[in-house]
Amino acid sequence: MSGGRVLGVDACKAGWLGVVLSEGGPGFHFAPEIGDLVDMASTDGSPEAVAIDIPIGLPDASRRQADGLARKVIGPRWTSVNSTV
Repeated sequence: MSGGRVLGVDACKAGWLGVVLSEGGPGFHFAPEIGDLVDMASTDGSPEAVAIDIPIGLPDASRRQADGLARKVIGPRWTSVNSTV
């Protein structure tokens, strides 16, 4: 995706945060609704991709080992790691 615009998105209590990566540098946006965030991030052209921060993959039987290891690494921010179970 050489030269393309990418919108990275993450949810928070108040709404959605987004960072647009493009050749012109990053752009930061916030909106209560994700549709509004995408509209704001598209003012200089639509993103080629929207990457939403969500867990990838579902556990087979119990919690994913990767989630537990990530929680240990980030310490006091451990609640930022979302589990799929």
